[in-house]
Formats: sequence, C-alpha cells, structure tokens
Amino acid sequence: MFFNQFSIMVFLLLVLMPCNQSFYIPDSNPLLAFGSQVRETHLYTDNHRRGMYLQMALDGQVSGSDIQTPYSVLELKSVRTGEVVIRGHRSSLFLCMDSRGLLRGQSHYTEADCTFRELLLADGYTRFISSHYGLPVSLAPKHSQDWHAISFTRFLPLRNTLSEAAATAEPAVRQQYTNLDSHDPFGMESAVISPQVM
Repeated sequence: MFFNQFSIMVFLLLVLMPCNQSFYIPDSNPLLAFGSQVRETHLYTDNHRRGMYLQMALDGQVSGSDIQTPYSVLELKSVRTGEVVIRGHRSSLFLCMDSRGLLRGQSHYTEADCTFRELLLADGYTRFISSHYGLPVSLAPKHSQDWHAISFTRFLPLRNTLSEAAATAEPAVRQQYTNLDSHDPFGMESAVISPQVM
C-alpha cells in the first residue's frame, strides 16, 4: 500500500512538473513592470505673481525657468510606495537636498538626500517632501519669510512637449536663469530706469 501511494506521488510529480514550468511567463507580473517605469515630466510651480519650471543645469545648480527647457525635463521613478527619485534628463543628475533644504543636482544617488515623498494634492498639484529631512522641495528664496509657505512648494507635473531634437539641442536664445537666493532674484535693480534720466 505504501509503495502504491509513493509511486502515485512520483508519477504525479513527474507528469505535473513539466506542465507547471510550461505555463510560466517571465516578468508577467504587472507590478514588476511598473517598478521599472520612469515618468518624463516638467515640474511647474507658481505663486500669485509668477510661474516657473524646476530645472537642473549641468553644474548641479537648481533654479527656476520661465519656459520649458531641455534642463527642465525631469525623470521621476518610484523607489517605494509613495517615494520617488527625481533625475534631470539632460544633466543626468539626481535632485538632492541637504539638511537646510538647499537643492542641488549630484551625479551619485544617496537615499537620505535624494529620495522624496510624493504627496498628491486635491487640486492636482504635487508636493515633494524629503524623506529624510522632512523639508519640501521649494524654489522660493531660502532667506524669504515664507520659505515653507505654499508658494513655490507645489508642483504641477506637465507632460514633456519638447521635441527630441529640441531636448538635446542647446537653447537658441540665451535663457535667463533666476538666482532665487539673491536679494534681487528677478534682476529688477538693473532694469529700473530713473524718471530723472528721461
């Protein structure tokens, strides 16, 4: 009797094992495929006076641009549930933050500095909060009173509308970069003309 049950089990294993392997489809799990996806986007932010796109230059400087540029094309990739890594498409640099909330682009990824929680807001905007420091990604000047306020900390992910040729070419017109940490981020001092001169 024992021999009979054992032979039936061996027979079933030999018969069913090849059948199990024949139905296996590698990488058929939709969650595995989603884990390797990258979203290519521009991150637009604004306040009541001005709107701009977050961009990363080749030297790692993070700034705001009035228009979409090859440096504002960003790649967002999920690394865990609700957490993303942001990388500049043109610069190939990771968006990172230090303990004071200053943004920079760097060539190597460090989890503490370069991972952000992605919080979707009811109005369609998104906030990115440093997973390690708890500070928001912000294009507001760091010396301003409302650095942690709503303005320039909410981003609207916009589809990349730049053509592939435009994304790889240098901008034809010199793009005005805004230094948000200066005392005159919009360059207004040099643009003011005194009425006495006229």
